[in-house]
Amino acid sequence: MSTKKRKFTEDYVKFGFTCIEKDELQLPQCVICMKVLSNYSMKPNRLERHLKHHHSTLVLKTKELFSSKAESLKRMRLDKSRSYHTDVSHHLKASFEIGFMKQKQKKPHTIGEELIKLCVQKVSQIILGENAEQKM
Repeated sequence: MSTKKRKFTEDYVKFGFTCIEKDELQLPQCVICMKVLSNYSMKPNRLERHLKHHHSTLVLKTKELFSSKAESLKRMRLDKSRSYHTDVSHHLKASFEIGFMKQKQKKPHTIGEELIKLCVQKVSQIILGENAEQKM
């Protein structure tokens, strides 16, 4: 005898949950702590209980906050360890640029204090775009 498979409805977003699919089964995922609950927990009272017990400061927040968190969660991707992370390639590139500028001066690492404005401009250009560098 198979168990009842519960379906996700968009009303569950007000409790801070979105839906992921695993083995053709819908599972609720908290948009705050990213915890995935069982299909059995896909009941409004269980989802609301998770929100009250684990995120009590967010109980009175609006559905729009949880919707925006759900959208940012969808933009994240899984790495090989099945944990979430965001793309940090821009930050890494900026760090390498700073190191390259220091090395190019052929002076000790203390030169970083003298180069700080140039480095910050380069970092802002890489991370925030061309307009940010002009504002610095």
